[in-house]
Amino acid sequence: MLRFWTKVAEELDAGRTVFVAVVVGHKKGSPGTEGASLLFTENEEQFGTIGGGAMEARVLENAKRALKSGVSGPVLETLLHRKSEESPSGLICGGSQTHVSFVLDQTYEEVVFEIKRRLEVGESGAVTLSALGVSLQDEDFSKESVGFSKENDDWGAWIGLFNRRRLLVVGCGHCGAALARQMDLLGFHVTLVDPRGSLFSTQDLPERIVNEIESYSEAAQAISLKYARLTFVVVMTPSYLDDVDALTSLLPNPFPFMGVMGSPAKLKKIREELKSRNIGHEDWSRVTAPVGLPIGSDTPEEIAVSIAAQILQKLKQ
Repeated sequence: MLRFWTKVAEELDAGRTVFVAVVVGHKKGSPGTEGASLLFTENEEQFGTIGGGAMEARVLENAKRALKSGVSGPVLETLLHRKSEESPSGLICGGSQTHVSFVLDQTYEEVVFEIKRRLEVGESGAVTLSALGVSLQDEDFSKESVGFSKENDDWGAWIGLFNRRRLLVVGCGHCGAALARQMDLLGFHVTLVDPRGSLFSTQDLPERIVNEIESYSEAAQAISLKYARLTFVVVMTPSYLDDVDALTSLLPNPFPFMGVMGSPAKLKKIREELKSRNIGHEDWSRVTAPVGLPIGSDTPEEIAVSIAAQILQKLKQ
C-alpha cells in the first residue's frame, strides 16, 4: 500500500492528476479482493490491478475519459462476474466485486501526503470515500479494514491504513528467516525476534521486516501489545528451553494464534518444562504444535509454506 500511495503522491507533486480505483467489497470467485488498487496516470501508466481481464480494460477506458475531463468524484460500482446479470463485468468467473473509482488532483495533495506519512510510520487512519469526496479519518478497528455501506443512493466506503495482518517470529534461524520472507510476500507486517544479533540467515531480508534483538524471555515486548489480538506468533528458536522462555513470555497475551516448530519428542519436553513453571494444559491448548500443515515439508522454504498456509487458513475462519 505504501508503494501505491507513494506513486500517487509523486504524480500529484509533479502537477499531474491520477485516476484511482479501489476494491471495497467482493464475493467468492471474484479476481479482485478488498484493498486491491489500480492507479492510472495522465501518461497512461498503470500501477496495480483490481482483477484484470475485460473488466479492468473497461475501467481503464473510463480512467482515460475521466482524466481528460478532469472531473470524476468518487463513484461506487458493483460488477457481477456473470453473463446474464444487469451489471456484467465482462468476466464469467462467478462472484462479484464492488469498487470505488475517483480522480485525484492537487486539491487532494495534502490528504495524499498525510496518507503516505502514516503508512511510512505505521500509523493508523482510514481513507474515507463518498459521493462528496475523499478524506482521512480515524480508523475504526471494530470494522473490517476495508469495506462499504450503501442505503438507497447514499453510500460510504473506507480503506484502513494500518496493516492488520501481523506476524511475530521468535527465532531468526534459517526457518524463521524463510517464514519472514514468505509472510512478507503475502503482505504481512513481520517482526523477527532473536538475541543473537546479525545472523547470516537474516541477510538480505526485505527492509520492511522488523528485526528486534531481544531475549527470548522478553519476546512479547518486541511488539506493541496494543495489537496483540491482530498478531499471529510462531516460535522456532534454537533449543527447547529457548522455546519455553519465549512461550512463558507470550502465553499471558491474547494472540489469536501461537505455533511452535518441533518434533514430538521436543514438544513433549517443552510441555513438561512449561508444567514445571506452573503453565498447564489450558495454556498449552492454545498452542499449535507442531505448527504448519502436514505437507511433508523438510526444507526451510517448504516449512515456511506449510506455516503460511495454516496461518491463512486460520485468518479466513
